[in-house]
Amino acid sequence: MPRSFSSKHLTNFLVLAALVLVSCSGDRGADPADGFGSGADSAEEAVTELLSHLSSGEFSAAVPLTIPGQAALASLAEGATVEDVANGLRDGDETIANNFWSGFAQTVEPALLEAPAVTGSSPAAVEDVAFTVVTVSGGEVERTFTTRDLEGHRIDIFATFGPSLAGRLYAPVERLFESSDPDAVYILGELREQVPALHMAAQTPGLAPNIVQDILQLIELITRIN
Repeated sequence: MPRSFSSKHLTNFLVLAALVLVSCSGDRGADPADGFGSGADSAEEAVTELLSHLSSGEFSAAVPLTIPGQAALASLAEGATVEDVANGLRDGDETIANNFWSGFAQTVEPALLEAPAVTGSSPAAVEDVAFTVVTVSGGEVERTFTTRDLEGHRIDIFATFGPSLAGRLYAPVERLFESSDPDAVYILGELREQVPALHMAAQTPGLAPNIVQDILQLIELITRIN
């Protein structure tokens, strides 16, 4: 069952929202995409280039294949502070994205890094947001990556890794509603932009019902205040 959301949380959120509107005046600092460069020419190339960079340990080269801001948001699942996440969103999260791919490279199946081959690619859309789901295989190992075309094709972290992130994100996101830090409101606004990607993640074939429920509960939490 979805977790409860108290009137105290709602009051805190509305007060924080007013503070942000007054104090920030819509200025979010530098464009986070500035340091990311261009993505790949196609969804398929985005995935194969990513795996090639991970295979050679060139994690910084994987950064342009990442949607700006998503690594910072995902770092909430690893215990990142509100300040660090907000700074990553405002100033660019290239370093966080570098670390994200470095960590993923330690867990991905080695066969996918040795000689990945694209075995399928299909378009999809959620709430008018266009995605491409790319399937790659290496030996007997197969997995999917979901991409979006944002000044080049890039891996969508929330659509691809949502099943593993959702359960770990719920508590940190819930704490954002309780926080007295105006940055919490800013982060929640950026998280709402990831809802279509989370819906894509919930459609990942073969997910266990409890994982799907984790994703849907996270979506329900993020979208309680519009």
